[in-house]
Amino acid sequence: MKEVKVGVVGAGGIFLYAHLTAYAKIPEARLVAIADISPTALRRAVKRIREVFNSEAQKLKESGEEENAQRLIDIANNVRVYTSHREMLEKEELDLVDVCTPHKFHKPVAIDVLNHGVNVMVEKPMARNFIEALEMMEMVGKTGKLYQHNENWVFTRTFYTLRKVIDTGVIGELQFIYMPSAHGGPEGTPWFWDPDIGGGGALLDMGVHGIGTAWFIAGFDKNPVSVKVDKYNGVTIRQPNRLIGGVYQRLRVEDDAILSIRFKGDDGSEVIVVVNGGWSGKHIPDYAFFGTQGYITLEREGRKRTIVIHDAFGNTNKISFEEDDSFLKEINHMVKCVLRGQKSFLDERKGAYIMAIIDAAYLSEMNGRREVTIKEVEENARKLIQEYGEKASQVFTEMKEKYFSSLPVP
Repeated sequence: MKEVKVGVVGAGGIFLYAHLTAYAKIPEARLVAIADISPTALRRAVKRIREVFNSEAQKLKESGEEENAQRLIDIANNVRVYTSHREMLEKEELDLVDVCTPHKFHKPVAIDVLNHGVNVMVEKPMARNFIEALEMMEMVGKTGKLYQHNENWVFTRTFYTLRKVIDTGVIGELQFIYMPSAHGGPEGTPWFWDPDIGGGGALLDMGVHGIGTAWFIAGFDKNPVSVKVDKYNGVTIRQPNRLIGGVYQRLRVEDDAILSIRFKGDDGSEVIVVVNGGWSGKHIPDYAFFGTQGYITLEREGRKRTIVIHDAFGNTNKISFEEDDSFLKEINHMVKCVLRGQKSFLDERKGAYIMAIIDAAYLSEMNGRREVTIKEVEENARKLIQEYGEKASQVFTEMKEKYFSSLPVP
């Protein structure tokens, strides 16, 4: 059986507690190396890799799959570590690199990987802004390698099933979506709150989930046309003083964002999406999907999910199931794409235009909360690139930091 040789860049939480288990369960994937600038993080990763792989190997032994169990043990004992991703790329023959770094490093690492002729998948968000995403998209085109925007929500059983239900036409033509994606904030991880490293705040961390997933549900045959942030809340700071990494401080990035996005198809169809990306809790109605002949809501209890279909006459129908491992399905999809030499449906263009939507929301906020078109975002990116060259992304990042640092807050 042909295997996809995988290298990982970034040994933090998203790799250790989300991606790692997938590599122990996908028989076509072979984890061969991991790079991180921190020796401590690498030691922790090796320990965790051995725990996860040996545990999975024990399950295989108990089911009589000795050969597969030994394969996992061999992988766990032979994963090589590097404090430089460039050294890993030079020394290893890789088929795929999984980028799990903080946002600032998504673009430079992905471009290095592509320049080495290796396929790449990058954890959401694609980059800090559309300017960086454009460069990544161009490099994918130049090298001809495969790229996947890792958005695990799309691979959840919930939203995958929901998309299939909507495709049946049971609620007519989809018109409107409420998509909250919010929690209380990652206060134990200081880099998320650093405007330079994170590139922004809750909109980039959580809003990206709602935007990408809503686009998937609305249909990737449609394109984002315009974005407007909410008149009364916008992209803002609700809870300005936080204990972040043990230090009590004032925020310099947004902890809440409410925006509406207009998607339009070539056939003239339109879907309006309201997204709440927040680190200060949820501030819009729960998940709801409205069509011309009915609507759908979601119910959640532990890992149990129920899709509730409401027809135009007040009748309901329910579909219930247990949620499963979306990260496993996300990585498995890219492994299969590499084996078949085919593009992921979450390709570089999807990742880049999710960033364009996010930038449009920031521009809307910084320009009186008016509607901003995606064309304006493209023009803004080209203007900054023409004026500042390689510094364009940093200039836009600093514009956002200056704006949010100056907001009057309690």
